Amino acid sequence: VCPVQRLPQVMMPPFVPRAPRLLVPVALASSAAHVLAMHSGRAPPRRAVHFIGAPFCEGQNLAGADRAPDAIRQAGLARALADLGWGWHDDGDLDFEGRWAERGLVREDEGADARRDPVAKWRKWVGAGRSENFAQWSISHDTEGAVTAARADSVGPAGPASATGSEVEKAEVVNGELIGAGLELVHRAAAAAAARGRFALTVGGDHSVAAGSVSALAAAYPRLSVIWVDAHADANTPRTSPSRHYHGMPAAHLLGWFEKEPAGFEWLRGGCLPEQSLAYIGLRDVDEEEARLLRESKVHVFTMRDVDKHGIGRVVEMALSAVDPHSNVPLHLSLDIDAVDPRVAPGTGTMARGGLSYREIHYLCEELALTGRLVGMDLVEVNPAIEEGVEEEAMHNDNPALNRASPTVNLAVELILSALGKTILHTIPPQSILDQSTVSGSDRKA
Repeated sequence: VCPVQRLPQVMMPPFVPRAPRLLVPVALASSAAHVLAMHSGRAPPRRAVHFIGAPFCEGQNLAGADRAPDAIRQAGLARALADLGWGWHDDGDLDFEGRWAERGLVREDEGADARRDPVAKWRKWVGAGRSENFAQWSISHDTEGAVTAARADSVGPAGPASATGSEVEKAEVVNGELIGAGLELVHRAAAAAAARGRFALTVGGDHSVAAGSVSALAAAYPRLSVIWVDAHADANTPRTSPSRHYHGMPAAHLLGWFEKEPAGFEWLRGGCLPEQSLAYIGLRDVDEEEARLLRESKVHVFTMRDVDKHGIGRVVEMALSAVDPHSNVPLHLSLDIDAVDPRVAPGTGTMARGGLSYREIHYLCEELALTGRLVGMDLVEVNPAIEEGVEEEAMHNDNPALNRASPTVNLAVELILSALGKTILHTIPPQSILDQSTVSGSDRKA
């Protein structure tokens, strides 16, 4: 318990994020009420999770991941979080289609299904041996003609890596303006969550959404550090990417590695995440140019080899020490479900062998909760369409608050619960997930 003489130091807690002028008094009042409640012996105000449903798939070309936010809701996440003591705020899914229509970026007769390949085509790619990435294979095996014909002109069968001369200058993010306009909605939602002192939980959709959530939280918490858990680095640039799909680029964009800002991303400040503030865990499928960029940077990288060598406990400890050596900065967890081995999480479109085990990924999430400094989380790349009609086998230790769901949706919900305080023997109180007394005053942006 914080000693009484420290009370004046925490009356203006350092984790109050920067917010629009009219919202600052609300955030300060909420935080002050929390501190006063702790010292008066009363129960503190209930902390809330702000669920940001981001059914965004434009960063790649496979349908299905846009169904994940609703699948995770239907699995019973809100009820399970209530059992942990969390409040719940959910404004429904972000309206990307409406945003694009307002800006004239899509035709009225062009819905999401016309811009992405069906899961049936993905299954054919899996059966063909996956010798090339799905985007390239989809173009070269376009027998349907409706979905990928228009995409062939923008991507090309060989990708920008084979381009020379002036063709290199034409390398752009596929659907860049569409993506930028959509992800601005994610940015605004995450900023609003932070301004109100809520835990920002962004559920995709593909990993593109991290550009919106991380940039917003980096503005709210200027010393933010990010633990990025993924099979892939997502650190390509438009020049290095084989497919030019944005879901393989958000980390590079946040780090400021793009040579020029894509149209539609005027709201994002490239470089808002310093290299030394990012740590990867679980990488095992990295493009050659990505690997070079990472080696030449100050980013902290812990691949599956490091997990094999040191064990997940030591790797998480090293990653946290690297980005937060004094244990006093806000943390964000960006978790791609394909970091987990596909035998445990088969419902994702970018599977890679040799991933984290069920217990390893749960341990990682539990450790982030135990830091007392977690302010937000992304959960991305869950694709319910791949597991359609499949339910998780019932086990004795299933959470009774949850509804039956597919194995990967069920795992995603469990991981959110672990990151928000659920452990085997006890529950970490919501107010302890963000322990304001552990962070220095420099985290409050004036």
